[in-house]
Amino acid sequence: MKLRLYFLLFLVCNVCLVSQAQDIGTTFRVGLNAPQFLGPSEKGADGSDLEDFSTFTGFHVAGGVVFKLLDHYGFKAEIMYTQKGSRYSYDGPSTYIFTASRSGEYATAVGTRTISQRVTNSYLEIPVTGYMKYGKFELNAGVSVAFLASSGAVGDMVFSGISAINNEQVEFASLINHNYRRDNLEFTQNILSFQEEFFREITVDGQQVLLLTEETAYAQWTDADAFNGVFGKPEVRLDEKVYRGLDFAINAGVSYYISEGLFFGFTASYGLRDVTNPYFEYSYSESRGLDRVERSDTDRNFVLMGSVGFSF
Repeated sequence: MKLRLYFLLFLVCNVCLVSQAQDIGTTFRVGLNAPQFLGPSEKGADGSDLEDFSTFTGFHVAGGVVFKLLDHYGFKAEIMYTQKGSRYSYDGPSTYIFTASRSGEYATAVGTRTISQRVTNSYLEIPVTGYMKYGKFELNAGVSVAFLASSGAVGDMVFSGISAINNEQVEFASLINHNYRRDNLEFTQNILSFQEEFFREITVDGQQVLLLTEETAYAQWTDADAFNGVFGKPEVRLDEKVYRGLDFAINAGVSYYISEGLFFGFTASYGLRDVTNPYFEYSYSESRGLDRVERSDTDRNFVLMGSVGFSF
């Protein structure tokens, strides 16, 4: 009797597993991204925008499982690698604070600064979305959590102005090659140990200040004491990074099925969290001597995604 009962339970369990397996499918998609930051622009004295955020072309690839609750309803859980970020430009008045010098003294200059760069933040993202099918169309919406895998920026910066004390002409240009996750503060003694092609010296109000030929992520805050003094922070952790490691988003999209399994899709993703660290948010156009003017902007990820994929 017990053997029959065990055998019956075994059959029931297997039937349940098979029926559940028939209601679970897989999905895969790959495509292009058009990401940008959504946030306020710094304003000039006349109220004009000094900053601009615009899109660039990134990509995404995702795979996961489909839970088919009914014929036309269900939800999906995916793991996705996706590129977010923004093109960023600044063009306007600026104060430049030189924190690295042979003497250990600071110097400043006032003029104009032009920045053009592309910030690329790569995430491992887990989207969970519900879907509803109408003929060949599928509507979906849901939420996601994203973990920052890499973060960097490339571009260039040009500064032109006069020194704060002697009104001497100050002009220089630097390439931007930022790795926000791996770069660290570059101490003056470290810079002086570099090969000559990696830094240069210019004279600002009698100080021999050091500038990197290719600017790293934290070149603006060269020494820990200068970093602390410039910002007026009571404590500054040296492991702070520009972009935060965790983000959340809401997502919504539509797909069109060319055949039973092949589809084209379009998705919009809106970030729910400020992705920038307030430690590194300051005004380019204003300063109070050696103290920069802090800003408390909220910059969110926004991404438009076009995908091609299959689901079965």
